[in-house]
Order: sequence, then structure tokens, then C-alpha cells
Amino acid sequence: MRFGLRRPITVLSIVLLVGVSGCGGGSGTVAPPPVANPPVGFAYVTVTATSAGGAGSVYEYAVLEDGSVSPLPQISVIAGVEPAAIALDQAGRHTYVVNVGDGTISQYDIAADNSLVPMNPPTIINPGMKTLGVMPSAVIFDPTHSFLYVANSGDATLSQFSIGSSGQLTPLTPATAATGTEPVSIAATAGPGGGHLYVANSGAGVPAGMGSVSQFSIGIDGTLAPLNPSTALAGSSPVAIAIDQTIAPFGTAFVMSDCEGSLCTGSITPFALGAGGELAATGAEATTGEHYNAVGMVTDQSGANAYVLTNLMGVDTNSGALWQFSVGDSGALGMTNQVSIGGTALAQAVLIDTLCVLTSNDAIGGNAGSGGSIKCYFLGAGGAPTLAASTTLTAARPVSMAVQYLLSP
Repeated sequence: MRFGLRRPITVLSIVLLVGVSGCGGGSGTVAPPPVANPPVGFAYVTVTATSAGGAGSVYEYAVLEDGSVSPLPQISVIAGVEPAAIALDQAGRHTYVVNVGDGTISQYDIAADNSLVPMNPPTIINPGMKTLGVMPSAVIFDPTHSFLYVANSGDATLSQFSIGSSGQLTPLTPATAATGTEPVSIAATAGPGGGHLYVANSGAGVPAGMGSVSQFSIGIDGTLAPLNPSTALAGSSPVAIAIDQTIAPFGTAFVMSDCEGSLCTGSITPFALGAGGELAATGAEATTGEHYNAVGMVTDQSGANAYVLTNLMGVDTNSGALWQFSVGDSGALGMTNQVSIGGTALAQAVLIDTLCVLTSNDAIGGNAGSGGSIKCYFLGAGGAPTLAASTTLTAARPVSMAVQYLLSP
């Protein structure tokens, strides 16, 4: 069975988006003029610099009702060298960008107009990132948004931070936790035993050729402690992990792996979450076809549909695809749809009933600097995605994306 739908997010009334003034000194108000295409959210896209070693940027967009995106008046804000991952705390109105080129984290406030404002200090050192320039990286909050965790894929560590009342990050003690080889993706849950965090490690371990998922409990002070066992075996090359907590009793984790077997098939393996946060393989497995690399998974608000972003391997890495799966009560996946997105798939996010996908025109990472797009899909009956709009980005080398919704006051 599934838990009831959780819908804490509502679109802000258009009356609140447009100024209202008195008329002729009377007690009435003048209704705002109609807006044909109001924003329903905001997207923040990190880009790398056009020259090696230069500072990257975060580009800022309004996501409009028709699925297109439009640059904010402040088009962009500076980041560190080679920004690789971004996390957005909507409730606290803070944003953090992991920069792998200089081993820093940029930290921003989200202003009332939804533009980003660098904090003081604008960056802090990432204590767990010793090997610079290694992508990918990953970043996530704990379920309470009191702590932040960063995967350092070149160093087999997670950096762990507390988030102050003004949004500034402070390294915990200890500042890092050990993971498996090449941590590349993070997921977190809130369960009956407290918060838990899971890290997909793409490096081969024991048995030979097998990847793993490191599993931790999150302490009251935010520090991570390995569960027993500390790891769960995954596919040959795990690249992403996602969790659907609508699946009873405690949720299901989905681990995406590349190049399984002689046909190099992408696989998605469900793991049931136990009461103590431990993962247990269900024995089920779904695929994304031969020679597809997974980028990540998101689910819709009901948890009944999952969307896996992929790229073809090798010379066809600019052939991204979006795979829709139905999610059964036990976490079993059934493939229902495949949509070609064009370009290299980089990131995705769900806004109520819309799915937005960030693409690059280049191979993975956008290293040639020829731009990309944000494609937004309306999720219709049965969760089927239909392209609503595709907007070419002014940002030349997109890398990652975060999205915030419009919230009612």
C-alpha cells in the first residue's frame, strides 16, 4: 500500500505576484492586470567558465506556466571554479553550489525577488575535497534541512556541515565520513528510527566488479554513523540513487547502474528500507535498455510514476532519453514510456505536474561550450510526459540545476 499524498506545495496566487494599489483615495483596490503566462517556479542552473580555471556562474530563470523559462532581471551570479552540483533549501531560502575546481562551496541567500545573493563569506572550504577537478559530485540536505552533505568522488568521503540560522555552513566534527570508492550520488530519508543517508559508490569493490551503497544513520548533531552492515552490494557500476517514501512500510531505494552483463544494459534495482534504515534487495530489477547510462531518477507527487534520465554511451552521449516507469506497491517498476530529449541529459526536477529537464548540446558536462536547454514536460493522465516548451539557454556550459516552487505565504 501507499501512504497518502503529501502536497505541502501550492502555487502562489497571481494577485500576490503583481502590485495592487488604491484607486482615487477610496477603500477599494484595483485588480491587477491579467498575466497570460505567470511564473510557477524558479530554476537555477550552474555553468562552468569558458576558460580553464575560471569561475563558473549560476544562471537564474523563472519557470513560466506554459513550461518555458525566462531569465530573471539579475541573469546570473558568480560561483567557484568548476561548479558541479547545486542544492536549494526552499524553506530557508538558501542555495549551495559545490565547486570541484577549487574545493569550495558557494553559499547564497534567495532574495524576495528570487535572485541569489552571496552570503558573507560567499564561499567556504570543502574539507573533504582534497583531489580537485574530479566530477561528478553530489550534495543533499538531511530531512530537517539542518545539515548538508557533499560527496567527494575523488576522495571517497562525504563532507558534513551544519546550517546556521542565517544559512552559513560550518563543518561538523568530524568534518568527513568515509564512503566506498567514488561516491557519486546521495539520498536521504526520515524514518521511524530517525534520519538515514545513502551513498551510491561507482567504484568496484568486493566481490570484484560490484558497486555498493554506503548506509548511515544521521545523529542529532548531524554526524553520520555507519549502519550494520555499513554497505549493501549494488550493480556493477552504480551511478545514481533515489528514494520513494510513499511505498509502505518505510519506502524503497532505487539504485541505477550502468553496463550490466554482456549487452551493457542499464539496470534499476529496488531495495526495501527497513525500520532501522537498512537496505534489503527485493530481487526485482528493471532496465533502461542496452548501452544507456543513467543520470538520475525522480518520482511524481503520488510516487506512482518514476522518471529516469539517461544518455547513450560512447559516441552517442548526446542522445538523452527520459524513461517513464510505473511504481508498484512493492517498488517493482514497469516501463511505460520513453521520450527522446535530444542533447546530453544532465538533471531533472518535478514542479507539481511539470517535469523540467536540463540538457547540454555537448558530451556529458557541456565541455565544448555550445549551450543547452531546459525542456519542460506536462505530466498528464497516468503520468505520461508531453513536451510543453523547450527553451534555449543563454548559459553556454550547463552542468546542474535546482528548482524552487512558488509557495503560498
